[in-house]
Amino acid sequence: MYARLTNISYPPGMRSEVVGVARGLPPILKEQRGFNGLLVLTDPSVGEGIIVSLWETEADAKEGETNPSYIGQMSMMSSFLSERLAPETYQVDVQA
Repeated sequence: MYARLTNISYPPGMRSEVVGVARGLPPILKEQRGFNGLLVLTDPSVGEGIIVSLWETEADAKEGETNPSYIGQMSMMSSFLSERLAPETYQVDVQA
């Protein structure tokens, strides 16, 4: 299994907007091959968070981000963010 992690930074007052856009991701990702789950973690006091998507294979993780609907959702989220999105892929070695 692989995890795709994206760190996000946003103005603290924009958390509800970021979370609102993030809630649109699961229906899109569930249609993608190999998708195994999504976590959106935030620290509202500093305006930071992490988006974690879980995938069967590394190829699935990268291919999932080419879906036009996914790109549209992430573009909407980018309008709230302070920094450019730079997702990274990691192998999941332990999951409980």
